[in-house]
Amino acid sequence: MRINHNIPALRALHQLNKTNTTLDKTMQRLSSGLRINCAADDAAGLAIAQKMDTQVRGLHQANRNAMDGISLIQTAEGALNEVHAMLQRIRELAVQVSNGTYDATDRRAVNDEVVQLQNEIQRISDHIEFNERKLLNGEIDRRAFPDNEGVVKIISLSDTVSPGSYKIEVTADATKATIAGGPGTITAGGKISDAQVGTINLNGEEVRIEKGDTADVVFNKLRDLAETIGANLIAYADDGSGNPDYTSGAQQYNFGNMHLVFEMKEYGSEYKLDLNASNSALLSALGLSTTVQQGTDAQAKITSTADGFSATATVSTKGNVITVTDINGFEMMFEAQQGAAALTDSTANVKVLDAGPLDLQIGANEGQFMEIRIQNLSPQALGIDKINLSTSDGAQKAITVVDKAINMISSVRSKLGAYQNRLEHTVANLSVAAENMTASLSRIQDADMAAEMSEYTQKNVIAQAGVAMLAQANQRPQQILQLLQG
Repeated sequence: MRINHNIPALRALHQLNKTNTTLDKTMQRLSSGLRINCAADDAAGLAIAQKMDTQVRGLHQANRNAMDGISLIQTAEGALNEVHAMLQRIRELAVQVSNGTYDATDRRAVNDEVVQLQNEIQRISDHIEFNERKLLNGEIDRRAFPDNEGVVKIISLSDTVSPGSYKIEVTADATKATIAGGPGTITAGGKISDAQVGTINLNGEEVRIEKGDTADVVFNKLRDLAETIGANLIAYADDGSGNPDYTSGAQQYNFGNMHLVFEMKEYGSEYKLDLNASNSALLSALGLSTTVQQGTDAQAKITSTADGFSATATVSTKGNVITVTDINGFEMMFEAQQGAAALTDSTANVKVLDAGPLDLQIGANEGQFMEIRIQNLSPQALGIDKINLSTSDGAQKAITVVDKAINMISSVRSKLGAYQNRLEHTVANLSVAAENMTASLSRIQDADMAAEMSEYTQKNVIAQAGVAMLAQANQRPQQILQLLQG
């Protein structure tokens, strides 16, 4: 028996330390609920768990992103619901005033409502936004710009227009229909005589010129007549030699010193002028002519298929609007600028960039996004900016124009509905993926509380036994004292 080294006590202490170390780890797992609290617990498991945690966090954020996207789409679709309602109202009014029971005054009153509806559609296009992102003005469509805005400006692009460079050449400018007259016989202070009484008919709309009407009364009647059909009445002063002086102010209400010009407000061959009078003496008195300079549409061409367009692309023009169409719904709309054809270089290279659409990050990793595009839906892009219900002919044409606009809005709303349905499925899929990934993470990282508690109980008992044995081992040197005492 030895007293310098208590080997049994050292052995008991060693075992007790091992038990306490295991017990400490078990208590740490029980208190944290995690099987892996540091890299030493399970180095490979920790690495896998961190990757899974990254994915779980990303999936949860992607889920929130998708729900934000649904909110954005609902905002845009809600605004288009009102645009649809306004277009339906415009069409209803167009059908209403196409009826022959309405006179010019009635149609002008109806057209005032149409103008307000057009303004509201423009306002919605300009100002509807989500988190300060404009939704309906083309801001979340593909970015496109011409290298020469003196030739064309871009109105809208369809979804199937691919990024690239597109070259278009304007070969002729659009013009307005005009009727130009010369000086008449009624001067300031003069009045319509018996021989000059009659009716003036402009594009089917009539005004009655009565005996005794003064020059200013007649001018106002003609101006209102022009306004009804969507034209301007322009007066130029005579330079003294029988020719109009375009640089000086018009001397109105003096037909003897004025050149009157009826000019359509809009460009193109669609907008025509037709002037007639029941009395030739009336035409002479006012200096009016029935000779019409018809309006023309702008002309444009694609020079070659190397200019970005395919061999099947076609160009059509209406007024100063140029439309290039192709298969699969390809459509690019441009506004030709006046004077473009006279430029030394009347060609514009239009750059369409792979940028601009709204990218929704709907996945946890790079590149996992969906693209949302909403084209420009202003009255100009819808083609309703030039409708005029002040005449029966204009009301008839407006029916077809508004039908096309309604179909366009229906198509966009359908696309938005498809986006929303996709995102709702995305949200459901992300939720399931996050749930399954979290379950996998839990199996690796979380502690089995029942097993850990069983181990804790076992190690706790062993630790208590170790303490007891250490105490017994420390008592053994006391037995040597009995030997020494004899």
